[in-house]
Amino acid sequence: RAREARVIAGGLSTRLDEVFHGINPVKLNRLEDYQAGRYGRLLKRRIRVETETAFGRALIPGLIDVMTGIGFIAVLFFGGQDIISGEKTVGEFMSFFTALALMFEPLRRLGAISGQWQATAASLERVYGLTEVHPSILSPARPAPPPDRFDIGFEDVHFAYEESPVLRGLSFTAEDGKTTALVGASGAGKSTVFNLLTRLVDPRSGQVKLGGRDVRDYALGDVRSTISVVTQDALLFDETLRENILLGKEDVPPDTLQAALDAAYVTEYLPKLSDGLNSPAGPRGSALSGGQRQRVAIARSLLKDAPVLLLDEATSALDAASERAVQDALDRLARGRTTLVIAHRLSTIQGADKIVVMDRGQVVDEGSHDELLARDGIYADLYRLQFRDPADLS
Repeated sequence: RAREARVIAGGLSTRLDEVFHGINPVKLNRLEDYQAGRYGRLLKRRIRVETETAFGRALIPGLIDVMTGIGFIAVLFFGGQDIISGEKTVGEFMSFFTALALMFEPLRRLGAISGQWQATAASLERVYGLTEVHPSILSPARPAPPPDRFDIGFEDVHFAYEESPVLRGLSFTAEDGKTTALVGASGAGKSTVFNLLTRLVDPRSGQVKLGGRDVRDYALGDVRSTISVVTQDALLFDETLRENILLGKEDVPPDTLQAALDAAYVTEYLPKLSDGLNSPAGPRGSALSGGQRQRVAIARSLLKDAPVLLLDEATSALDAASERAVQDALDRLARGRTTLVIAHRLSTIQGADKIVVMDRGQVVDEGSHDELLARDGIYADLYRLQFRDPADLS
């Protein structure tokens, strides 16, 4: 019962966290009563289970009292018979009976501790279940030296989330110092490419290469220090903007920080904040707009200055004017770097050195923008969907 109570308590915390962070959708969809009902049912269940747990803990000392009482009656009965028959004296009987009575209270305390220990053990079980989980993605025992070139290669890579296949023999290359764009319908596996390259996950089969070697040959720190990532979901910590941009770096010169802020156009909205860079970002960056959060993420990437750049719809939350400005900054940042770009808006990747078209976890075509249009395949279909005017295809 104590174990079940801990599971329910975890469910209550999860439910509250989801409701608080999704409070606007709850209001907009009039889900207040529905969510309150779900929480109320969980709460009633917890109260019932906690009551049963408390009853079980209280029952243990009571059972000891009953069993001790039965024991005393048995001692009186059999001891009395021994005294009557002359086998034992009254003094011997009283000595034994007194010793037995002195054991009674320690037994009750041990019984109470036993109940409390079982409840505590249920909580510790859940804690140990987390602390004893060992990471499955580790650095090799003898890692290779950090790469000195930064071409990227996927060779017959297969990957699935649980039993849902995502990549089915994916193979492509991204040349060192050039920009390669990944395009395709949602669910084609584009974001999984980024997760595999940064070793957030490992492939089931095949090789993901960086600098001609499998990324699993390098130390995790070496792989991730060579890669900057800007995604469409810019997650910020509940800290100041300065802390969110520096991410623990304490030796960044002020002019370098200012250059990154200018290039990411963070300085455009800093005067509107109460404390500038020292303004709190709020839980998950809730004090900033989506576009402002994304500019902070771009500033992080500029400051990291890594040789490999991964962009996942990095300008998706910006207005047209800001998107053009930030796109220019990203274009400058990408020069001389190996850049992988995930793009749904094809207008942002027409100048890429290579465009890789993905469908159902495989590469179905690749080439430049003009070459892919000339082949009139999936890329041309996607392009027509976004640019309805036939004149735009010229």
